[in-house]
Amino acid sequence: MSDPFGGGFDPRMFQNVPLFRELAKVMSWTGGPVNWDLATDTAMAIAATPQTLPAAAGAGDSEFRDAVSTAELWLDAVTQLPAIDGPALSMTAAEWTRQAATSTGLGVYLEPVARGMSASLSDELPAELAGFGAQMNQAMESLSAMLYGVQAGTVAGNLADQLLGVYDLGLPTLDPRTVGTVGDTAQQFAGDYGFDQVEFRYWLALREAAHRRMFAGVSWLRPAVADLIGQFASQASFDLGAMMEGMGGISLDPSNPEALREALSSPDAFRIEPTTEQRATLRRLQAVVALVDGWGETMVAAAAEGRLTQSARIGEAMRRRRAEKGPGERALEQLLGLDLKPADVRVGPAFCAAVITARGREGLDRVWQDASHLPTADELAEPSRWLVRMAAVEIEAELDGDDG
Repeated sequence: MSDPFGGGFDPRMFQNVPLFRELAKVMSWTGGPVNWDLATDTAMAIAATPQTLPAAAGAGDSEFRDAVSTAELWLDAVTQLPAIDGPALSMTAAEWTRQAATSTGLGVYLEPVARGMSASLSDELPAELAGFGAQMNQAMESLSAMLYGVQAGTVAGNLADQLLGVYDLGLPTLDPRTVGTVGDTAQQFAGDYGFDQVEFRYWLALREAAHRRMFAGVSWLRPAVADLIGQFASQASFDLGAMMEGMGGISLDPSNPEALREALSSPDAFRIEPTTEQRATLRRLQAVVALVDGWGETMVAAAAEGRLTQSARIGEAMRRRRAEKGPGERALEQLLGLDLKPADVRVGPAFCAAVITARGREGLDRVWQDASHLPTADELAEPSRWLVRMAAVEIEAELDGDDG
């Protein structure tokens, strides 16, 4: 039988074929549980549209930076949490996407779940494949990273067209020291509601700066959130068969990469139903997010009082917006298997108002003194329980001081 390759088969011949070259690149990924190169490419394909790339980004930087500087002075008058230095940017959707689609951006929340799925893929290997050892494990890790890369990119791309600012999810989507606007969504939102553009810019600067004081100024807060998400991920039950069925019974056919991308980006891809343990962790996580939302809203309202005439209207519109889910948040919920939003967005502000009535703003700021001071979900719903617990902490501290 003659050699159809006329001199021997050389696999290197496929290096110049774009499809195989890209597949080889994807499957050789070793940079962690999410292929962030693929995530960035996917996100940019979704986000980099004319509607989300305003032309005057440079001018916006200066205006927003000035608004943040003023907002910090206003916040100094209403909270003991100190101001945090950091960039104040007016970013295009593409600029935000490049920073968010990384292990230090959205990866803080996505990678714990991706690690769980990667381990699950390896555990469910048939015995005949598991026998290949390290090579097969590496292949499955790369496959998992590819799957989550496309999904993470889908999340980032949709969020880029939705977010008003870096902290619009209630959690930082970039380095916690960074505040900023994303694309032209803030201008569009203000225009839709008839808000003065300058007032809305200052209101948004207040909200971004208040959240930065929490997440960049309270050293344990972001790690505490990440730890809860890590716990949530470790408690998950991944069903590989059900996951593949949810993606339409997809087969990884290298001859049809568009079908693969479409299936991975579908609303049902990677849908995870929380376990009983996860629901308990979810309740704790939502309590933290509710507190963050409530504290931020309370401080913004106090700082804006007498300065921004439309503050109350803006706050009400933002509460309604917060109660809804945009496409990016829905994709994030499906990917993580959890909903970061509290069931009732009013519980956080109500808790803060009750504590301020009883103990003043200084009493409310006590929640940031130690992670153990964070209110539970039950305490958020019934603030008197948290006040009693904090009073007991104070008495114990005084007794310990007397003993000393």
